[in-house]
Amino acid sequence: MELNLMTFNLRVNTPVDGSNAWPCRIRHAAAAIKKTAPLVVGTQEGTNAMLLDLDRELPEYSRLGEGRSGSTNEEDKLHDECCAIYYRHDVLAPVASGQFWLSETPDVPGSKSWDSSLPRICTWACFEVKASGRRFYAFNTHFDHLGQRAREESARLVLERIRRCREADGVPVVLTGDFNAFPDNPAITALKERLADAFDILEEKVGRTFHAFEGGTEGQPIDYLFATEGAEFTRTIVHRERWEGVYPSDHYPVEAHVRLL
Repeated sequence: MELNLMTFNLRVNTPVDGSNAWPCRIRHAAAAIKKTAPLVVGTQEGTNAMLLDLDRELPEYSRLGEGRSGSTNEEDKLHDECCAIYYRHDVLAPVASGQFWLSETPDVPGSKSWDSSLPRICTWACFEVKASGRRFYAFNTHFDHLGQRAREESARLVLERIRRCREADGVPVVLTGDFNAFPDNPAITALKERLADAFDILEEKVGRTFHAFEGGTEGQPIDYLFATEGAEFTRTIVHRERWEGVYPSDHYPVEAHVRLL
């Protein structure tokens, strides 16, 4: 069975972006997802308020994941960034889900450690394909943009949590995210030692995935899709389209097809 997945940093809503601010891009971000209709989309930087906007544009999808601060205040939660997982509810059913913090106390909401500048999280879900009963896990994360030690320790933690799922259930795991690191960064090389990288099947140069609303290809990726044994990447696409002259985010959405073995 083959699944198509996407990782998509939505770019947080901030007025300094002017004509590129979220209210001007909601429809375009949704269009970028609708174009390929991925079964699972791992998003980063979307606040709960932004995700409510996206929910209205994507009725075919449901989502999982909470804010990174761990706040229970409803107003604060609206502006809290998430690593949400969107999924096609006509095809997939979540059988388990959760979230942990990229810290030395991963089950403590709002916690951060090492040299991380902000609380960082990883959202996960175990999905069952309704038609076949096949199961797989999806992990979605966003590593710190400043702390190198935090990125390396976060990679170790995510790999450990993936290992636990594999040992418990024996089903494949896919990992999406903005890792804020180029391919030669130790955090990425650690992930690549244990997981398959969707970019490895590209024949051309990957180029950059963060483009600051400028477009172009010069540079290196920081957004990735990975998979464990039991899942094989068959196709990878970096979507660089503009919609009505507007980029849907300051990151390109990256799509990958994976075959469950």
